[in-house]
Amino acid sequence: MATITLISKNQLWAGRILSALPILFLLFDGVAKLFKPPMVIEATTQLGYSESIIVPLGITLTLCTIIYAVPRIAMLGAILLTGYLGGAVNTHVRMGAGWFPILFPIMIGALLWTGFYLREKRLHALVPLTTKAGSVSAKVFWGGWALSLLPMPLLFLSAYFKLSGAPQAMEGFIKYGYPQQSLLVIGIVEVLCTVLYLIPRTAVLGAILLTGYLGGAASTHIRVGEPFFIPILFGVLLWGGLYLRDERLRSLIPWRK
Repeated sequence: MATITLISKNQLWAGRILSALPILFLLFDGVAKLFKPPMVIEATTQLGYSESIIVPLGITLTLCTIIYAVPRIAMLGAILLTGYLGGAVNTHVRMGAGWFPILFPIMIGALLWTGFYLREKRLHALVPLTTKAGSVSAKVFWGGWALSLLPMPLLFLSAYFKLSGAPQAMEGFIKYGYPQQSLLVIGIVEVLCTVLYLIPRTAVLGAILLTGYLGGAASTHIRVGEPFFIPILFGVLLWGGLYLRDERLRSLIPWRK
C-alpha cells in the first residue's frame, strides 16, 4: 500500500481553489448545454457539430466534472475531463480559430491537474516523473504491459503516415476538414506523447497527454457521425495497463472501499 504524506494546509487550499475555478466554468458550460439556449446552439453548429449532440455533450461534461469534484474519484474525473478538453482543442485547431481558443482548453486542463496535484500528495510520485513502483506479481505486471502495448502499433503507424505525408493521411485531413499544415505538427505530438507513455519514468504524464490526444480523435468521429469507440478503447487500454503495473494508481482510482 502506498504511503500517504500529509500536505500543508496552504497547499491544500491552493489546490482546492485552483480546482474550483475549472469546476465552476465546466459546470456552467455543461448545464448550459442541457438547456440549449440559442447562443449555445449557434456556437455548436458553427463548430461543425449537429444540434442533436448538444445535450449528450452537456450530460457528459456535467457528469465528468462532478466526478472530478468528488475527492475519492477525482483522478478518474481528471482523466475523463482531459479527454473532453482534448476534443475542444481538436475542434479549434480544425477551425483555425487562433491561439487563444486553442490554448484555453489546455489552460483549463492545466488548472485541473495542478489543483489536483497540490491537494493530492500521492500524485507527486507519479507526475511529472514516476518513481519506482512497489512490487506487484509478475502475472499482473506483464498483463499490464500487454494492455499498454496493444494500441502502440496503430499509434505509431498513424504518426508515421502523418510525418511522411502519406496520401492516406492527407486524404483523411481533407475529409475531416483539418488544415494540411497541421499534419506534421500533429504527427510529432502523437510520437512524443506515445514515447513518453512507453518510458516508465514518464508513463503517467504520457497517458495524460495521450488521453487529450485521443479525446480529439473521438470528437472528430462524433462530429462526422462515425463510430468513436476505438479512441476510447485505446484510452481504456492505456490506463488499464498502468493500473495493473502500478499499485499507486489503484489508490487514486479505487473501485471499492
